[in-house]
Amino acid sequence: MSELDEYQRRITAAMDRVAKGLDRMNAAPAEPDEDIVQALEEERLANAQLNERIRTLKDGYEGELSALRDQVEAGAAQMGQLDLDLQRLRQANEQLSEACEKLREANAEGLADPKLIDTALVAELESLRATRAVEMAEVDAVLSALAPLVEATEAEDDPAQDMPEETDETDAAKTGDTN
Repeated sequence: MSELDEYQRRITAAMDRVAKGLDRMNAAPAEPDEDIVQALEEERLANAQLNERIRTLKDGYEGELSALRDQVEAGAAQMGQLDLDLQRLRQANEQLSEACEKLREANAEGLADPKLIDTALVAELESLRATRAVEMAEVDAVLSALAPLVEATEAEDDPAQDMPEETDETDAAKTGDTN
């Protein structure tokens, strides 16, 4: 029995120590670890920087997307104009072919009709105008496609233009020529 009393005393003492330890832990304010706080702040800063970069990239892509949409709309407008000009050219060529056919028939019968000649000339002029309009639309399409390339080339050449050019006075000073 004395052993049981001894075990009971030891268990009671251990439980008292545990209770005192818990009281000390509850009484002491729980302060976060400095390293953890520092790491958390660094992560917050990195997160904020990434969010800012994402916003900047998104704004840039939206601007590029808007520019591309504008280019597509301009291209569609040019293609629409080119289509109209091509239709006009086809119609003028049909009129010219009809007028030439009538003129050939009249010439084969030996009848020279000034009205047919005038009609053929008007059809030919309209055909030439329509051909010119198609060519101008094609040139405009090519120029609009080349414009971004020219701008990019000019942007690359700008740093070389920033270098100061030497004047004749500077050249004369270097050679010792004072004329």
